[in-house]
Amino acid sequence: MAGITISSAVRANLSALQSTSEMMSRVQEKLSTGRKVNSALDNPNSFFTAKGLENRSSDLGTLLDDMGQTVQTLKAADKGITSISGLVDAAKAKANQAAQTSSQTQRAQYAKEFNELMTQIESVAKDSGYKGKNLLGGTGNDLKVTFNENGSSKLDISAVDFTDTTSSTGLNLADLAT
Repeated sequence: MAGITISSAVRANLSALQSTSEMMSRVQEKLSTGRKVNSALDNPNSFFTAKGLENRSSDLGTLLDDMGQTVQTLKAADKGITSISGLVDAAKAKANQAAQTSSQTQRAQYAKEFNELMTQIESVAKDSGYKGKNLLGGTGNDLKVTFNENGSSKLDISAVDFTDTTSSTGLNLADLAT
């Protein structure tokens, strides 16, 4: 079989078509990835600069997520403290009512209601967490927040223990004897 021969004009057109096809592929890759430079072969300086910025963006995104989780944990603790404040006010009122009456039956009833409020306070404190962290849960619930990539800007939040109302490090409120 005889070989196919092409003229120099056809060869030039074929080369131009191949070059155009290659440029179209590059443009389509840029459009699909959204990147001007997709590999170190395209432009090493731009590629490594972009890679460094991409890594920094990822690090900052992680820090932002951590800060968001911390804010939610603080909101949960704040709601718990607000509820506990109301319950402590109610317990104070029960204690005052018990102190103002001389009837032993009424005192026993007020003491029972006071002790129920203490149990509610402990329950609220136990339920004031977010994703496993409870700032009202005491030991092991401390929170550490980092605000920058190198860790030089950070905040440590220590948990308090409101899950046991009689604890001296928490509310330090004893149940009333009936």
